[in-house]
Amino acid sequence: MPSRIHPAIVVPLAFLAVVIGVLVAGGLWVQSTVASSFGDAESIGTARFLVEDVLRRQLDEETGIRGYAVARRATLLQPYFEALAALPATLGRATGALEKLRLPTAAATLEDAAGTNRRWLQEVAFPLLTSRSSRPGLQFRGKRLVDRVRTDIASIETSLAARDAGGRLRAQQAIAWVDLFAIGAISAFLFAALIFAFQQYRLGLRIEEERIKAEEQRRRSAENRAAYLAEKRIADTLQRAFAQNVLPEPAMLRLGATYLPATEETKIGGDWYDALELPGDRVLLAIGDVTGHGIEAAVTMNRTRQLLISCALIDPSPGPVLERVNNELMRTDSPFVTAIAALVDARDCEFAYSAAGHPPAVLLEPGKRARFLEVGSLPLGVLRNAVYQTHRVRSTPGALLVLYTDGAVEHSHDVVQGEELLLAAVESAAHASQSDVAAAICNRIFADRKAADDVAILTLRFADSQTMMMVGAGRKAGLA
Repeated sequence: MPSRIHPAIVVPLAFLAVVIGVLVAGGLWVQSTVASSFGDAESIGTARFLVEDVLRRQLDEETGIRGYAVARRATLLQPYFEALAALPATLGRATGALEKLRLPTAAATLEDAAGTNRRWLQEVAFPLLTSRSSRPGLQFRGKRLVDRVRTDIASIETSLAARDAGGRLRAQQAIAWVDLFAIGAISAFLFAALIFAFQQYRLGLRIEEERIKAEEQRRRSAENRAAYLAEKRIADTLQRAFAQNVLPEPAMLRLGATYLPATEETKIGGDWYDALELPGDRVLLAIGDVTGHGIEAAVTMNRTRQLLISCALIDPSPGPVLERVNNELMRTDSPFVTAIAALVDARDCEFAYSAAGHPPAVLLEPGKRARFLEVGSLPLGVLRNAVYQTHRVRSTPGALLVLYTDGAVEHSHDVVQGEELLLAAVESAAHASQSDVAAAICNRIFADRKAADDVAILTLRFADSQTMMMVGAGRKAGLA
């Protein structure tokens, strides 16, 4: 007859099975609750960072516009343009983070903040950019719109804080149950051993997965590096093909230029310069910089150069030239371009110039200190039908005019220091014996520092009085 299992054995085994089952269920519940809480906390932290970044970008836009409205210096618009370019992507990521947390009200509030930002750009920023005065009324309206953005961000932060507090409370309650489950851990030693073995197995699988992922990452890094090198070779080839190699040699003017590529290998720039000799002892100078880097910047640089030269052949007046180039660039989705065009009259030592968001030119006249000339309007490709003012300067024989790209002053985080160093370099190079003034300026600036961005420098010196008289006398003799 078959033997029976004794109840004394059955009951303890049944009890142990129940205890083990409770421990497993409780442990899984605690693990799920804590993991969910920590996952929510991480997502909430990410959402907070992105939402705060939205507010920071808005404030950067406002700071740039307010500074420009007061000082009318294009360099003050750098925070504005950086924030303007980065804000749409930041808003998209922040909206995605709020939707992942299933906070539709917060997402709707963020959309309201985005709409307020668009209103601020249309109703405040663009009018202030195109206006010649600070227009306090617009700035007051801008403050009300920015305050609304702040209110929206504060509302979102309140929602995130409430969600975070609820998650922490659930985690604390789940952790409190750990003490109760620990009492049954002794009775479930075998089960714990099995779980340990299982965890070791999973750890082994995870290590293998990480190894495979690391190999894949190294492979992708090598591919990306190869792709970058190929793009750099193409862009460098384009830049060399588009570079200005030969400058005109007018009788009463001395031109010089230099180009210094960036030392950072990730930056393939779109800086350029041109000089076009015109009838009547006139020369058209142009220098510019395309925002961004890579092949697109090099191609846009070449297109802008060709547009500028072709427009100048129709009418060399600097302001109208930039206006026609701007309207042509607006027809395509081109990067922004900063530029200066200058029409120089060698006979009268006079020149007219117009600037489009470009760093101001430097003028050094005999017996005086080097100084910056008045800056200009928006970069090319920003606003359709933008107006670019033509400034006229009557100088003296022997004066030196220096045009440059922003790499000459933005080699450090202190732009003011960079501008002071440029002025000192111009004065030093003007009195040096070296014939190539542009190269002398560049050598003085970058003697003990690296160029973080491409640098182009174009110089023009008016002949001295004696040379001008000799040239004039020679021409009269030739006519006689």
